[in-house]
Amino acid sequence: MTAKAIFWFAMAILVVIIVPILMVISMRQHLRDKTRGDGSHRQGGIALGNALQELDRLVARPSVEYTIEAERPVLKREDDQGGD
Repeated sequence: MTAKAIFWFAMAILVVIIVPILMVISMRQHLRDKTRGDGSHRQGGIALGNALQELDRLVARPSVEYTIEAERPVLKREDDQGGD
């Protein structure tokens, strides 16, 4: 067998056999921890909420271009007045 065939054979075994087994183990562990009721599984949600709040604060600030333009307004040109 060539190295390419061995690689694809190993990938097929990984995808067809090992990944579903790991998914079942992960789901069982998640459900078992959820039913325990100690509240330790909720810490990730708090961190995610804090991160989203910080991101919202950063996005809500005005940009540097906006503040510079507000400090020094651009003078009107002749073309902006309209007419002939």
